[in-house]
Amino acid sequence: MERGKIIRFCVQYEALIGGEWRAIVRYDTAHDRPHKDLIHSDGTQDKYEFYGYLREEVLTLGERDIKTNWKRYRTAYEQEMGR
Repeated sequence: MERGKIIRFCVQYEALIGGEWRAIVRYDTAHDRPHKDLIHSDGTQDKYEFYGYLREEVLTLGERDIKTNWKRYRTAYEQEMGR
C-alpha cells in the first residue's frame, strides 16, 4: 500500500475437492490490470477485465462476489468435473 492506494492485490477462492485444494475464482492485478479469472476444472481460464475501475473498486467487488457466490462457483466447478 502506498499512501492509502492499493498497488497490488489477489483475492482467491479455493475449495478442497477430492482431497485437493483447487483454485476456482481469482481477482488480482497480475499483468498490471485488475481482472477476474474464472478457473475451470480442466485448467483453462476465462478472464474478465475491469476497464475504467480503480484497483480498490475491483478488490471490493471481488471480495463481495466470492463471499456471496462461492457455493455457485464450487457447484459449477464440480459439475465440470462430472461429480
